[in-house]
Amino acid sequence: MTLKKQHIDNQKGEIDFRKKLFLQQVEGDPQFDDEFDAESIKGVLGDRMRKTLGRMASLRGAGIPLSPYVEIGAERCQRSLVMENELGATGAAVDISFDMLRSCAHYQKVFGKKRAPFRVCCDANSLPFMTGSIPFVFCYETLHHFPDPLPIAREIFRVLSPGGCFFFDEEPFRKILHLNLYRMENIYSGSQLGRSTLRKGLDYFFGQKSCNEVDHGIIENEDIPVRAWRRALEVFSEKDVRLKSLGLIESSLFNPASRIRYLLNYLLGGNISGICRKAGNFTGAGRRIGDVLICPECRENGTEAALTARDLSFDCPQCRKTYPVVDGVVFLFTHDKLQELYPEI
Repeated sequence: MTLKKQHIDNQKGEIDFRKKLFLQQVEGDPQFDDEFDAESIKGVLGDRMRKTLGRMASLRGAGIPLSPYVEIGAERCQRSLVMENELGATGAAVDISFDMLRSCAHYQKVFGKKRAPFRVCCDANSLPFMTGSIPFVFCYETLHHFPDPLPIAREIFRVLSPGGCFFFDEEPFRKILHLNLYRMENIYSGSQLGRSTLRKGLDYFFGQKSCNEVDHGIIENEDIPVRAWRRALEVFSEKDVRLKSLGLIESSLFNPASRIRYLLNYLLGGNISGICRKAGNFTGAGRRIGDVLICPECRENGTEAALTARDLSFDCPQCRKTYPVVDGVVFLFTHDKLQELYPEI
């Protein structure tokens, strides 16, 4: 089976769009009329941080180890900042956007956080971590930026340690009962955010979503069928995956207690979230995230070589490649991929 992956143009679009957000929200240089400005995004991030704290605290209370962790699609690292400060975990914030990752220092000051996560700019299709080394991987609003969640789920499964857990939330699944009768305004525009409950309901069933991400070539795959989610996650030994429609109707993806609720979820679409566990006994305690980084070049050639940390780089003692650290962010792509995505680096 051929796995569908992001095209290089999608990744370049992601990098370009996130750079413009950095300019607008961190440096105060207007780029969009219909995206959050510096003040508005602080409120959005604060809300996300509060929700993250509550969810992660409940996972820890359920006996799930949170450290070391890897957050995929970390953007501005707001959730990783919560992990590092409020929850005392240590780990890595991963994203393909250098500008989003370097904005972490700005938001660390904005929210008064003492500790920052280790930041890695890389491709989620090829995570630069040793096989079986990470006890906890999580992401929010990330997997739908790929044509199919399966390749990313497999990569997450690879890096998870035995007994490790993968948590994800705020991902979409397909609406069967939906017609694109009209194109909505940009999802973050003032008029769209201020629509009435009735109009939002009509938009849910009949509106075609509009956003600047798509205009920049970023994948916004809100049409992932439940069978694709099931296929992507079936490799995990334990799965508690929930489907929720209209914020009210909820059922289990793998073990639905009510076939009627599952059918309604299937037809209405909505949000999917879950916690998935890899078989085995947890063995990752005490490891530091910097000790499990591997060389992207060697990985592409079929081996896993641990990297050595320098002042402004990470070096591979096996192939002699060097990976730069810029503004606290380490770039861990193959050198050809780095040249394509970040020629200035």
